[in-house]
Amino acid sequence: MEMVRAGLAGVVGILLAVSLKSYKAEYGVYVGIAICLVMLGCAARYMAGILETLEQLRSYLKDNYSYITVLLKAAGATYACEFCAGICRDAGYSGVAGQIEILGKLYILLAGMPILSALLESIRLLAV
Repeated sequence: MEMVRAGLAGVVGILLAVSLKSYKAEYGVYVGIAICLVMLGCAARYMAGILETLEQLRSYLKDNYSYITVLLKAAGATYACEFCAGICRDAGYSGVAGQIEILGKLYILLAGMPILSALLESIRLLAV
């Protein structure tokens, strides 16, 4: 039911933004940003459940929970980049949005490098 309310809030907000856009274009952008921030607040409420599950996973992994850190960094970067790129795209700056997405992909690639290194080291030790 909460998802339906969030969806309806988004649709109503967009309708308001479109109607204000014909009056003054920047008002539509401001309303769009406000809607995005409200949706971000709704998404933050789900983080508690996700963090509980990750805490369980961490207990299974004992002392080697760096993989969960990488997973959280990648998920956070993905969400942040998508959020910012969406706002830039709505404001009419698709080029900037594309660059933000590329930067996010590069960050995720960099965050995963320690896992790749550990995997290659494990393979090297097995081959010897």
